[in-house]
Amino acid sequence: MSIAFEGALWPHAEALTLAAILIAACVTDLRTRRIPNGLVLTGLLAGMSFALMDGGAGGLLRATEGAATGLLIWLPFWLLHMMGGGDVKLFAAGAAWLGPSGAVEAAMLAGLCGGVLSLLYVLNRYGLTHTMFRLAYGMQHPTLLREAAPAEWNRRMPYALAMAAGLAGAAYWPGLLL
Repeated sequence: MSIAFEGALWPHAEALTLAAILIAACVTDLRTRRIPNGLVLTGLLAGMSFALMDGGAGGLLRATEGAATGLLIWLPFWLLHMMGGGDVKLFAAGAAWLGPSGAVEAAMLAGLCGGVLSLLYVLNRYGLTHTMFRLAYGMQHPTLLREAAPAEWNRRMPYALAMAAGLAGAAYWPGLLL
C-alpha cells in the first residue's frame, strides 16, 4: 500500500510512520487536550521526505500542495474558535502524505467522524435526555444554539481522533468518497 504516491519505495514504512504519528497525536490529545508542535513537525517532515523519495521534486510539490490544502480546509474553523490549532496543524501534516485530492477526501471523512464523535461526546457528558432535549429545542429555535455555552461545559473534545480517522481512512482507502 503506497499512501499517497505511486512509487513502491518502503510502502510499509510509510504506512507505519503515518500510523505512529496519528496514534501519538491521539494519545496526547486524549491525555492533555494538546498536540505537541514537535510531533506535528515530525509528521510534516516525514511526509515530505517520503514524498521526495517516492516522487522526486514532483512528489515534494504534491506533498506541499496536500499540506496547504489541509491547512486551508480547517483554518477557518480555528479562526472561528471552533477547533484547536493543534488539530489543524495535525491535519495539514497528515495531508502532506495524501496530496491535495487526498486531503479533501480526508477532510470529508474527518468531518463525518467528528460529527459522530461529537454526538457520542455530548451523550456521554450530558446524557441522552438532556442531549435530545437540547437538539429538539435547537431545531425549533436555532438562534438559541448560537448563545455561549455555560462555563462548566467549556471542555474541549479531543478532535485529533476525528482528524486521525479521516487521514487514516483516506490513506487506506483512496478514492472512497471521491
